[in-house]
Amino acid sequence: MIDDRASQDVFHSLMLDLPREKVERVHGSELADYLCQRFLPLISASRVEDLNELKRWVLMSKLILLLDGCPVGLMLDAESVPSRQITEPVVESVVAGPRDSFVESLKVNTALVRGRLGDVKLKSENYILGRRTNTMVTLMFVEDIANPKIVEEARKRIRRIDIDGIIDSSYLKELIQDTAYSLFPLIKRTERPDRVVADLLEGRFVLLVEGSPMVLTAPSIFVDFLQSPEDYYQNPLVGVGLRILRQTSLFLSTSMPAIYVAITTYHQEMLPIPLIFNVSGAREAVPFPAFLEALLMLALFELLWEAGVRLPRVVGAAVNIVGALILGQAVIQAGFVSPAMVVVIAVAAIANFTMGSNYELASGMRLIRVITLAGGAALGLYGYALVVMVFLIYMAGLRSFGVPYMGYMNPLIWKPMKDIIFRAPIWDATQRPSLFRPLDPDRSKTPRPSPAAGRTPLPGENRDARKRKDR
Repeated sequence: MIDDRASQDVFHSLMLDLPREKVERVHGSELADYLCQRFLPLISASRVEDLNELKRWVLMSKLILLLDGCPVGLMLDAESVPSRQITEPVVESVVAGPRDSFVESLKVNTALVRGRLGDVKLKSENYILGRRTNTMVTLMFVEDIANPKIVEEARKRIRRIDIDGIIDSSYLKELIQDTAYSLFPLIKRTERPDRVVADLLEGRFVLLVEGSPMVLTAPSIFVDFLQSPEDYYQNPLVGVGLRILRQTSLFLSTSMPAIYVAITTYHQEMLPIPLIFNVSGAREAVPFPAFLEALLMLALFELLWEAGVRLPRVVGAAVNIVGALILGQAVIQAGFVSPAMVVVIAVAAIANFTMGSNYELASGMRLIRVITLAGGAALGLYGYALVVMVFLIYMAGLRSFGVPYMGYMNPLIWKPMKDIIFRAPIWDATQRPSLFRPLDPDRSKTPRPSPAAGRTPLPGENRDARKRKDR
C-alpha cells in the first residue's frame, strides 16, 4: 500500500545524502524540520506529535518516519492504494459537456476539482472521522466567496461526529444535515467535477470522502435538484424548455395518479362525455375500486424498478422488457386493471425519470406519489389539494445549513428566478446567488454580445469598388 519508488527515494536520501556531522548538531524537534526542508522536498510531509494520530496514519497507508531523540514524527504521503480509473458519469450522464467523474480515491477527486478551479483562494481542510475506519474527509471552499458563517457551521457539524465508521458520503450526509427525517434531499450529491466547481463558484462548500465517488455540496435548495449540468452546455432557449419540462414532470409524477383517481371517483362531471363512456366501459370488468387499482399498478412498477436496478445489466434489460410488454398486457387482459390506469401510471413513471439527474429526489417522489394518491382517493380533489398544501408548508420550514430550502420562492423574489427556474444566458448571470450571501457577489462583468460596428466586406468587394471608382 506504499509507493515503492517514493519509499526508495526516502531510504536513499537518508542513507546516502544525509551528512552525519550536520545531523549531530541538530537536536530535538528541529531535526524533523531540517529533514523536511533539506532532504524530503518531493514528498508531502507533516509533523505529528500524538502517538495515536501516528497509528491512524499508518492504518491510512501513510509512511511514518521516526527519528532517534526527536519527540516529533513525520508523516510522509507516499501511499499507493489501488483504485479504478476515471470513467464517464453513470448517474449524471450528458450529451454535451465533460465526460469525467469522481472515483473512490480522495487524492484523485481533489485533483479533479483543483484541475478545473486553479484559484489560490480554494482552501482544503482535512478531517479524520470514524474511530475504526479512520476515514479522511476533505472540506473545500473558496475563501473569498463562501460565507464564513456557513463554513464555520459545516466545521462544527463535522467535529461533533463520533461514530465507529464512515463507509460512504451518504453516512456523512445523514450526520450533518439539518433535519433528521426528511422526504426531500437537503444536501446535493454529485459525481461530476464540473458541477462541484460550479457550486464552489456560487459560494457553497464541498465535502469529499475517501472511498466514495459521490461528493456532497451544500447549502442546497429545492430547485437545484430539478437542474442538470447540461443546461449550461446548450442553447439558453433550449435550457429554458428543458427546465420547464422537468418542472412539469414533477407535477405529473406526484399528482397524475391522484388526480385521475379523484376525478373518476368523485368528480366525473369534469370529464367530457365521450371520455366518461370510454373510462367507464374500460373499468366495467375491473373488480377493484380505482384506488386499489392504482396501488396495484404502482406496486408492480416498483417491483420492476427494483428488479432492473439490482439485477445485472444484461438480465435487468430482459426483465424490463418482460415486465413492460408481457406482464402489463397480461394484467389488462386478466381484468385486474383498466388500460387507462396503465397509461396514467406509465406517464407518471416516465415523468419520474425526467425530473433531473438526481436519483434521491426521484426516490422521494415515489413515496409522495402514494401519499397524494391516498388523499385524492379519500376526499377527491379537496384531499389532493390538502396533501399538497401540507407538503408545501413542510418544505417551507426546511433548512440546509441555515439557508431556506424553498429559497427565492418563500418569499417570492423575481430577480434571481431568471437563473433558478429558468436558464439565464451566461452573459446575463452577473451575480452569484444572494441566498448564500457570498463575500464576492459579482460573478461576471462581461458585456452583452453584440454585432460588429461595421459590415465585413465580402471577398473581392473592395477590389470591385476600387474599379468602379477609377472609372
